Amino acid sequence: MRSSLRNIRLLAGTLLIEAWRRREIYAIVFITTLLLIGLRLVHFFDLEGLGKFYREISLKAMNVTTAVTVILLGARQLPREFSNRTIYPLLAKPVRRGEFLLGKFVGVLLAGAFCYALFMAIFLVASVTLKAPVNYALFAQSVYLQMLSLAVVAGMVFLFSMLFNADAAITLALILFLASQILMNLMNYLYDYVGRAAQLALLALHFVIPQLALFDASAKVVHSMHGDHVVWQALPAWVLLTLTLYGFVYVTLFLSGAYLLFRRKPL
Repeated sequence: MRSSLRNIRLLAGTLLIEAWRRREIYAIVFITTLLLIGLRLVHFFDLEGLGKFYREISLKAMNVTTAVTVILLGARQLPREFSNRTIYPLLAKPVRRGEFLLGKFVGVLLAGAFCYALFMAIFLVASVTLKAPVNYALFAQSVYLQMLSLAVVAGMVFLFSMLFNADAAITLALILFLASQILMNLMNYLYDYVGRAAQLALLALHFVIPQLALFDASAKVVHSMHGDHVVWQALPAWVLLTLTLYGFVYVTLFLSGAYLLFRRKPL
């Protein structure tokens, strides 16, 4: 047990160090920071409603950008290890295939958390300097839910990377990620206007594709306070537990599928 945890920790740490050294993450954070600078102009003209809208869009952009970073990083892990043949000495140490997969998964998730932490630090600094109140309990819950969402995305992209090459895995993961953002709203709009067969198809898609929009509390965070008045309270414990179980089911399914394919892959 200790050796397994040590192997997972070493693999995850190596990947995290690699992510720290990649310039793409810092470039993404820098570009997003430039977007937040525009809040100064909105605040200067004292347009509170527009300011909240801009903060909401910025926070959503941070969520999407972090997810895309996880997709790009996760989709290249296993195919690159096979193409560079670096997986063979690792599995000969010995490192079990399950440990290898979990180590890579945790490393990608930590890299996503690092990127997201930079974003959240910028968002909080901007909120404080703009004197925009934040419900910090709800904000903490929003960060937790976003990490759950990133775990689902990472598990999904690892499964795709075992089925397809890196480019195809990235493309498919991006399509499903974007579809998950709009499917729930689209289903609510179309459900009452389509036939029974189409309704069943929409319900099937609802359960096959993880509904990542459920984890997005950015709108509530931005609109949680109006002056000193609390508009949105922190989410109840049962809601967090339900979303945690929902995310855990998808992560388990995706990683289990990736592991089964990994086991069957000849080395």
